[in-house]
Amino acid sequence: MRVLITGGAGFIGQRTGDLLLKQGHQVTILDNLSPPAHDGPPALPAGMELVEGDIRKREDWVKALKENEVVLHLADHHDYLPSFSKLFHVNTVGTAILFELLLEGKTSVRRVVLGSSMAVYGEGKYRCGKDGDVYPQPRRVDALERGIWDPPCPICGGAITPMVTDESVARPTSAYGLSKLAQEELVRLLGERHGFEWVILRYGAVQGRAQPFQNAYYGALRIFALRLAHDQPPVLLEDGNQLRDFIDVDDVARANVTALAGLPPGAYNVASGRAHTLMDLARILLRVADRDLTPETPGRYRVGDARHAVPDVSRMKAAGWEAQAGLEAMTREYWQWLRSQPNLDTYFEGADHLMERTGTVRVSR
Repeated sequence: MRVLITGGAGFIGQRTGDLLLKQGHQVTILDNLSPPAHDGPPALPAGMELVEGDIRKREDWVKALKENEVVLHLADHHDYLPSFSKLFHVNTVGTAILFELLLEGKTSVRRVVLGSSMAVYGEGKYRCGKDGDVYPQPRRVDALERGIWDPPCPICGGAITPMVTDESVARPTSAYGLSKLAQEELVRLLGERHGFEWVILRYGAVQGRAQPFQNAYYGALRIFALRLAHDQPPVLLEDGNQLRDFIDVDDVARANVTALAGLPPGAYNVASGRAHTLMDLARILLRVADRDLTPETPGRYRVGDARHAVPDVSRMKAAGWEAQAGLEAMTREYWQWLRSQPNLDTYFEGADHLMERTGTVRVSR
């Protein structure tokens, strides 16, 4: 199989490329190597071809597509800062250009696998004792300002309980999630209409060794670990009781290969199937790092964050894939890797101040 991985020099892309090479496939990667995720050209294994380019440019797509048969589309702009136009330009327009080229009929591509995100679900599925299963609206800013973290029932306004969320309902609460849903709909619509095989993989919170620490603006594990490396306690958003599904990057790579090899068309949640709070993650990291510090919850929050994200992974399990790594093993691996990295000070200072100055992170009253 001849595979093109966009964003292939990134965290998930490199791990997937390595696995494909071990299985005897041919791998090309298209990546613009832009900071903060990259400090320069990566050290790629023998047999992996790099095309340095941008998915917003047709000519770069043309150079990379060549004789490749399948595309794993991971190139993505993910930012909590207010770079709304870039989110759509990279994530949505870049995907539209790919399908324009596929329709010209000058490539060998037969299948497109899109790396997407749980962010498309927004708050996801909850259960109300009075109204049954509900899908809450985005949390109101005035409630967040008062430190009211849990969303109410959208029908009666009462308390609700988070449930596992399957792939059927997507209601983003952030610009990033909206850009990913638009990207998904392009792949679904154009793939079905023009006869291309397509699969959408919605990743949970991907963790593991070599996850870049250079971007300190998102990613709970990297933020907590970077603070611990400077002997400062983890600072958690809200009250730290948000539920997330943390998944190891090697499990994600295996899911990608499964999809490239022939999953039926559709959207699939790729996650561990085990939800943990952010406080759980912070405490595991403190134990792994042997630090006697207490996580702090000063009431900071991000507008657009989902309170809970608990994906249903039964579709991927039915296809023969299942996550293998646990949260403690992931955390230990990342901490050991991070401690061996140079120049951590360069990426630590300033992130919190910038996020507060731009209104990305706010403080409740």
